[in-house]
Amino acid sequence: MSDEFGRKKVEQSWEPGTLDATRRAIGPIDKEEAVRMTKLLGGEILQEKSAPIDYSAFPQKERHYSHRANGRSAADVASLSANNSQTKNSNSSSEQKKGDKYGYVPKTARKREENGLPEIASKERGLMDKLMMSEDYKIKPNFGIFNFVRYLKKNGTELLRPGYISYDLQNHLDHYQSFITTVKSLIQICPETYKSKIVSSQDAKFKFLRTVGGWTMKNLKILALDVQEHPEEVTVAMMQPIVKTVYKDLLKIYYIGENAIPRFFKEIYSDLMKYPNSDQKKLIMLSKQGITEWLYVYTQIIKGMYPLLMRMCSPKFEYFPAFFTEETANILSFLGISKFDIILPEKKEDIKAAQQKAEQERKQKEEERKKNNPELQRGKHTEIVDAGIKLLERLFPDAGFSRLDSMPDLYPYFQPIYEFRDGYNLLSPQNPMQVVVTLLRIIEDLLQGCRNIVFTEEDDGSQFKSNKRTDKLSVALNEWTVYREELFEKKYCEQLCDFVNQQYSQSDFKNSLFGKKLLTSILWQTKYNFLPHFEFEQLLLEKPASDDKYIPLCLRTDFLRQNLTSLSKEIDRQAGTKGLVLGISNPWEKYEFDIPNPVSKRLDVLLGRKSQGESAATNANLIKYAMCLVSVLDWWINNVESPAYSGGSENIYRISEKDGGPAFSVPVRDDQNRLFAESIKNLQKTSKN
Repeated sequence: MSDEFGRKKVEQSWEPGTLDATRRAIGPIDKEEAVRMTKLLGGEILQEKSAPIDYSAFPQKERHYSHRANGRSAADVASLSANNSQTKNSNSSSEQKKGDKYGYVPKTARKREENGLPEIASKERGLMDKLMMSEDYKIKPNFGIFNFVRYLKKNGTELLRPGYISYDLQNHLDHYQSFITTVKSLIQICPETYKSKIVSSQDAKFKFLRTVGGWTMKNLKILALDVQEHPEEVTVAMMQPIVKTVYKDLLKIYYIGENAIPRFFKEIYSDLMKYPNSDQKKLIMLSKQGITEWLYVYTQIIKGMYPLLMRMCSPKFEYFPAFFTEETANILSFLGISKFDIILPEKKEDIKAAQQKAEQERKQKEEERKKNNPELQRGKHTEIVDAGIKLLERLFPDAGFSRLDSMPDLYPYFQPIYEFRDGYNLLSPQNPMQVVVTLLRIIEDLLQGCRNIVFTEEDDGSQFKSNKRTDKLSVALNEWTVYREELFEKKYCEQLCDFVNQQYSQSDFKNSLFGKKLLTSILWQTKYNFLPHFEFEQLLLEKPASDDKYIPLCLRTDFLRQNLTSLSKEIDRQAGTKGLVLGISNPWEKYEFDIPNPVSKRLDVLLGRKSQGESAATNANLIKYAMCLVSVLDWWINNVESPAYSGGSENIYRISEKDGGPAFSVPVRDDQNRLFAESIKNLQKTSKN
């Protein structure tokens, strides 16, 4: 019994170091996995032979010495003690600096495998492995349910996808090279005074320029060629030199922030544009290219390769971007750089001040540009506005456009023509909204023909921005109807009808709380959506939020006026020869309206479209007419001195002369066509004479 339960002696048959080598071959495993393997495999663990002891390698026995102050005064001893203390402190300080090489409290050196990768728990390794096989990264091959075959091949679990090495890696290097080249090209074209700032200034954008400007791709390309010779054999460990080289540079600018670097390119562009003889086209090209390449570098390289970096330096799994903040010390240690090599982001206060300064400079520049160019002054009463009023009077004789300063009633004339929805009939003639809606409808008819014009160079919105949105000519033409249909008929008119109906049944409704709320909402809609300079007495402290779904009418009208004016100038330059017009492909063709409307029918008569041969009914003249009518609306809503702002805000709806209550309608006219025909006859007589 004693032999059976006693300690069993095992023959020492293995050479020294055999078990340690076996453990390294198996790889790092946790305790649970080791127990599971023991139960599965069974067997005995034999002992190793004892390794011979090398006594010469043992440290020598420490010897103690006593110092006596023979022949020295107390002051000498004190001095020597102080010197020894300083020496110890110095040694301690130097050791601390040595340990603090990476700017953080050094961690205990982590065990690494023979391939140089850190030993980590199987659970963490499995998470990293799964991340590399995911669709977002595609670094390792993913065979789905057949992933077990990776364990049957040597280093199968560490092999990378051949396509990642042959194609993805090369694509990363090409974009990385383009990013560096763009920054260097930008520095190259800088004036000498600006280059001196790049060399010496401590601003983040100048640090960024001189940091990236010193990078080179030579070593990285050589390292890439080594692995691309045999892409099917490349493992994670073999990628260490490439990953280390890439992140050693990119980490220096990573912490600036993803959005900060595009802002740097924009600021640099603005700075360089202030210098005389600056190449604007080249600056725009380099700035756009720099921003584009940086976005690729950030998303596809810094983020796209981070699972490899994490496997090479981190003991635990972390998602992006938390990995770069949680494992900073390990990352810096692996890359061999310190925190002093990293460009840190600017303080929020500095960024805000810089943005305010840039915005102030932009506004000042825009004001100077408009001052020097009268055509850019929003709402200015020019000769084009006068021409537009004459055109309106010719299209709709005796409608009242020639006497807009007296606020004529347009409802009797235009209701039979356009059959506006309920709400238009309630507008008081003193309400400037009546003119706004009428002009919107007339211009809407005219722009139907402009949709069949082929615009070849559409404005990219670089000179016009509203609430961080750019406007385009095609968008402006397509969205023109929303100001009448959505903002006026559905919102303004519905509330106006509710208010007038309530006021008609209750004479004191406007003094009630609900009446004040309804009236206040109508007044704010007028200011937000149609007349930006409209002033009124606020009945309540509540202020409704502005609906910014669409670009405000005042800005869109100004945008259309500027674009149509530019096109009209190009047309005038080529009118003599009917040559190529920059921006329009078919200026000299006859205009086309898919569905005839009141404006198109009148234009056909005015311009002789149905006449044989050539006529004035061309796309070129349609552009000019649109410019004139849009200019009238621009003057009406954007000029503070226009008649739209001459009256008060009290006359919103019609008032009956009999009882002083709301009036729902007035008699309409039926002489519109007769007046137009007579106007054409008079015009023909005048031209003959």
